[in-house]
Amino acid sequence: MSHELRTPLNSLLILAKLLADNASKNLTAKQIQYAQVIHEAGRDLLALINDLLDLAKIESGAPIRLQVAEASLAGVKDQLERAFAQVAQDAGLRFETAMEDGLPEAIETDAQRLQQILRNLLSNAFKFTKEGGVVMRIGPASSGWTPGGDGLDGAEGVVAFSITDTGVGIPERRQESIFNAFQRVDGNDFGGAGLGLSISRELAERLRGEIRVVSAPGRGSTFTLYLPHKFGDFELTD
Repeated sequence: MSHELRTPLNSLLILAKLLADNASKNLTAKQIQYAQVIHEAGRDLLALINDLLDLAKIESGAPIRLQVAEASLAGVKDQLERAFAQVAQDAGLRFETAMEDGLPEAIETDAQRLQQILRNLLSNAFKFTKEGGVVMRIGPASSGWTPGGDGLDGAEGVVAFSITDTGVGIPERRQESIFNAFQRVDGNDFGGAGLGLSISRELAERLRGEIRVVSAPGRGSTFTLYLPHKFGDFELTD
């Protein structure tokens, strides 16, 4: 189904973008706005389709092939800065990133899946924040994850990717259930299908890591992804 769903939608996105760019200068401002709305709605639909396909693969037990290689931490930070700078500006929010001392230049992981997890976490942070801002920190970690995990307790080093927002916060009773598919924070009006966190947790586990959350209503949230420096000698199709 992947090809059948994505191909026609990608064609619509390309055409909507061409219309919105109005290179021939023959569209009215209202027509350009309509094309932009079509493009934005199409991107949202494509993201939902991608999430549903990932979730279907995860729940069916089908293998998720990982492309494990050296991933530059500075490169990860720079890509996310570029991706979300405009999001922050459009929302009138601060967006800060920081890398702490003591980090390796790179870690052994699937860079694409790492980006997917962090983009999900950042998207949620901006979605649930109306005032203030979002901060992403990358630093070394010696604790914070659930004790007993083979991938982290036995790692030669662990990196923590922390994303902190000043948003609505999450009640303690919901901090576990939000990682279930189609679950959202009580009473929120921010939309979304509630798939991003479920998929992110599953992907984090496949990368031998873990996602933890600290939050309180009205006081914002911090989601932290812990990953080992080295992926280890594991089957890449697990």
